[in-house]
Parts: sequence; structure tokens; C-alpha cells
Amino acid sequence: MFPALHLLLASHFQLLAESPFLIPIIGGILGVFIVVLVVRFWFVARKQAIAAWTEAAGELGITFDPASRYLMEGNVAGYEVKVHTYTQSSGENSQTYTAFRVSFPGSLDLGLKLSRELKFFSGVAKFFGAQDITTGDPTFDDTFVIKGLDAEAVNDFLTDDRRQQLAELHQQQKGMGIVVTDADISITCRGVVRKAEVITGHVANLTRVGFALSGHLASSEELT
Repeated sequence: MFPALHLLLASHFQLLAESPFLIPIIGGILGVFIVVLVVRFWFVARKQAIAAWTEAAGELGITFDPASRYLMEGNVAGYEVKVHTYTQSSGENSQTYTAFRVSFPGSLDLGLKLSRELKFFSGVAKFFGAQDITTGDPTFDDTFVIKGLDAEAVNDFLTDDRRQQLAELHQQQKGMGIVVTDADISITCRGVVRKAEVITGHVANLTRVGFALSGHLASSEELT
């Protein structure tokens, strides 16, 4: 169908057959070429991510040093915000995550451990004597694992509005881990986020829910 291509490939294969010493040389050249492509892709991807994080930090009014690792932090609407990446390794495999955290202005003092994954807090919850808690809201209870030191106090805290805020966050952050403790609320996604609007969107959602959960702990001066 392609006689010219057929002849070209045939001539190359014949050359390799007659000169086997060329095989490792060609393999080495191909290896170097692949490495160059991978490194180039990494630099382009990092450049895009740095630009997105710089833009997001500027819009949020928090700090980000492009020369450092992926880390931005500062005050947004009266709440301390931290966005950073970390890598977890398992055997020969590793996975990088982007974590978003909003710290509350004070402790909820509930011994609260609310998450989407039981295994995330199982050991810690047992250590502190926390118990499994249900709210009586089947959809909410099926979505989140709730632990705390006092079931009645936790249920009093998880009002209809707060449960709705958390449920909406879950819908908005499909595929992401959500964790609420006495001290903060956080979400985690796979990979390095490379879009400024995604970063600012996650921070906006977290601060909104953070206010719903802990606004009663903050003074009017702090929420500015």
C-alpha cells in the first residue's frame, strides 16, 4: 500500500541485521529522546501550575513563593487558609495530592472527627475514646463517618443548615476527601491543581462552610 515506506523500513531492518552493534546505540538515542520529552513535559506542566498558583494567590490575597514548593497560605475572609501539595508512597508507587485547609478561629471542643472515609480516622478516634455517631439523616449518615466524644453534643452541633452545607460541599467536590475536626476543615484531591479558578473555587467553598461550622467562635474583627 505504501511501497516507499515498505522499502525504507526494509532497508533499515537490513542495516540493523548487518550491523548489530547499532542496536544499543539506537536504543540509547531513543532513551535520551524519551527522557528529554519527559523533562520538557515536566517543566511545561510546572510552569503552568506556578502561573495558576501565582494568579490564585493574588486573587485570594495570600502568599505564594514561586521559588518554593507548592505552598500558599494566608487570611481569607477572617480564616487562615493553607493550600499545599504532598506525596504519599506505597512500595514503588507514589501519588501527589493537593490539600486545602481552612482553620477555625477556635476549637469546636466536640472531639469531632467527620470524614468520608472510616479508615482515615479509625485509629485516632479509638485512641481518644470517640464513638460512632449517626444524625438520623440517612443520606448524610451514608455519606460521612462521624465520631465524637458526646453524641448528643455533636448532633446539636450538626444542625440542618450545617449538614446541608457539608452535603453541598460533598456534591461540589466529587472524588475529593473531606475531613472536619475540632480545629479545621479540609479537602484533598489527586494531583497538582493547575487552574487558578479551581484553586480559588475550592478555597471559597471551604471558607463558606468553615464559617457555617465555626462562625459562632469568631469575633466581628476576625471576620474581616
